Amino acid sequence: MFGSLKKRLKEAISKVSKSIKEEKPEEELPKEEPITATKHVLQQVDEKELKKMKEALPEDLRPEALEITDELKEEAEKEPEEVLEELRAKEITEEKKEELKPEIKIEEEKEELESKREMRIEGEKKQTETPKDVSDISVSAPLIPEKKGFFSRIFKRVKEKTLSEDDIEKILKELRLALLENDTALETAERICSDVKSSLLNKAVKRGEVDKVIKESLSYAMLDVMSQEKPDLEKIISNKEEPFVIVFFGFNGTGKTTTIAKFANKFKQFKPILAAGDTFRAASIEQLEEHGRRLGAEVIKQGYGSDSAAVIFDAVKHAKATDSKLVLADTAGRSHSNVNLMDELKKVVRVNKPDLKVLVLDSITGNDIYEQSRLFNDAVGVDAMILTKADVYEKGGAALSASYTIKKPILFLGTGQEYGDLKEFNPEEIVKNLLE
Repeated sequence: MFGSLKKRLKEAISKVSKSIKEEKPEEELPKEEPITATKHVLQQVDEKELKKMKEALPEDLRPEALEITDELKEEAEKEPEEVLEELRAKEITEEKKEELKPEIKIEEEKEELESKREMRIEGEKKQTETPKDVSDISVSAPLIPEKKGFFSRIFKRVKEKTLSEDDIEKILKELRLALLENDTALETAERICSDVKSSLLNKAVKRGEVDKVIKESLSYAMLDVMSQEKPDLEKIISNKEEPFVIVFFGFNGTGKTTTIAKFANKFKQFKPILAAGDTFRAASIEQLEEHGRRLGAEVIKQGYGSDSAAVIFDAVKHAKATDSKLVLADTAGRSHSNVNLMDELKKVVRVNKPDLKVLVLDSITGNDIYEQSRLFNDAVGVDAMILTKADVYEKGGAALSASYTIKKPILFLGTGQEYGDLKEFNPEEIVKNLLE
């Protein structure tokens, strides 16, 4: 299900993320030397930032810190190699400190002996204070703390990429093409692309996680166009005192009658009454009767050519008399462009005032779903939708377009010919499957 769209989205994301990963940073650094200084960066350092860095240093190190005066300018004029050498000379890490401890101790002992020798010879000097403990010896710290310094920002640019307008356009070009190729309506594709752009523009991402970030953004965008509030059918059917009436309508051949049978099977605890409101198509009444026989559901019918609104009205009366909680009404398939048939459907709705009007759409219809759903909604007002033949529909764009077009929820997906093949529509599950 939706395999073509899944494959195409995967290709688009892979292509764009690979391009961004392989893009050479503006100032790439040697891997062995993560801390590097350049004349360009030194000249861009904000004086206030340097002042804060200097004040953050221990007091005994401040005199040795880089002054925020003409000295910075002098440093900026030096070659990068000179600056780097000077920084390396001043930087003593904790590891270096541990290495120097034995040497520092020996030097202290030598100084102590020399001091005592001089006192014995001259007899004039007082005994000097015992040297501080090695742990108290002041050791030079890095000139600028790594997290606050400008050198860490250079290294960060190598590992991270800020997505620019050009980067986003590459993403959107591939994404838009993938969606349109797989039956997504232009309006829906543009909305998804717009959401992706808003969430990614100027976003800093790790180069190794570009595809992950794109997928997350695309996931939210697709969920946004598909996530419409769905009614809790079991709850509202149970709570209504009178029979809950659902009218099914749609284009010719979408699978309305079979869908009604699946619906009756799913909600059989409410003893559904089936109304044979399709009095136009040959054998439609017999088909519904056969489903009723298999499911143990009663079918209310009249002859072919009868008033569809009257058939459904009789079914509602019968449901009240038999304590049925649910009426499922079939209607004749009709083109959304056929004015006379659409007027008949308006009469069905006007006379019976159904609690739920469900538009049944054939997934394989593709881009025409956009037009069908809009015109049916304009004519009689759609409350919810069901997409049939989803098990053989590979493109997937119809699910995105149908829901977004009229801002109504998709209740179920028809996934086969068995009565149990009515799968609850779950946007999160569909998006996860498309992007995994």
